[in-house]
Amino acid sequence: MHTTQWIIFLVILILAIIGFIFYLHIRRKRMYEMFEQVFESSKQVPKQKKHSFLLFMFKESIVSVKNKKANPQSRMSNPKFVESQLIQMERILKDPSKVTDKNMKQALQLYDAYFKWEKSKY
Repeated sequence: MHTTQWIIFLVILILAIIGFIFYLHIRRKRMYEMFEQVFESSKQVPKQKKHSFLLFMFKESIVSVKNKKANPQSRMSNPKFVESQLIQMERILKDPSKVTDKNMKQALQLYDAYFKWEKSKY
């Protein structure tokens, strides 16, 4: 009976590891799909605002995922809001060490991962 318990434990452990690897694979695939969409949408932005626009897009995507009730399209259609956010993102990019917001830190991580992906793509 003791060996049977070890075998069951090992089978469960192996299945958990396989499930975790599958989860990471799916997550990476979705992230790369998102990067493709961001890459296509960033072509329409002037080059001097590209970096702040990318960070803004990542921030908005994180906020919209966490807060499903909010409609980001209504805020994105307001040009004054977008312009003020781009200025704020530019300041954050100049000194990212001052960021304390959890969502903004995640957006900065996505931003860094995006540029690593972009370099590996080309």
